[in-house]
Amino acid sequence: MESPNFKPTLFETIFIKIFHVVNFFIPWHRLPGLIGAFNLDFLRVELRNYNLHDGYASADAQGKLGELPGTEKRYLGTRNSDGKDNSLEMRKMGCAGMRFGRNFPRKQCQKPTEDELWKPSPRLVSQTFMARKPEDFKPATTLNLLAAAWIQVRCVSS
Repeated sequence: MESPNFKPTLFETIFIKIFHVVNFFIPWHRLPGLIGAFNLDFLRVELRNYNLHDGYASADAQGKLGELPGTEKRYLGTRNSDGKDNSLEMRKMGCAGMRFGRNFPRKQCQKPTEDELWKPSPRLVSQTFMARKPEDFKPATTLNLLAAAWIQVRCVSS
């Protein structure tokens, strides 16, 4: 199995270890606001290191600083509607049209065939789990949002 291609910097690694010790005694949500926010940021870095596989072969595919068309310095680091420049190290990471990091390498996430998508049949699943016997019928006095999804699945699969 291939390993993720992201590695934290020495600075990030040091703070990850510091927050491991701090969190042993005080959970992140009980820390003062700014310190708790830093704790979450370094937790995100740690999770990216150990859990996520990049969807691209290299960081070059996500655009290094300066590779995209020029941006005024005052706009660097600001949020854009398409998500560009949210990370200054990789300017296109997380923007529109880019893949998310994955929990599994791309090789192990092949697109399912049409037959695989319909096995088991959503209609069979709904009939098996949702069917009621006439003698056990209890009228529904309320509906939630899942009802519309089940109705749609039953109509499409018939």
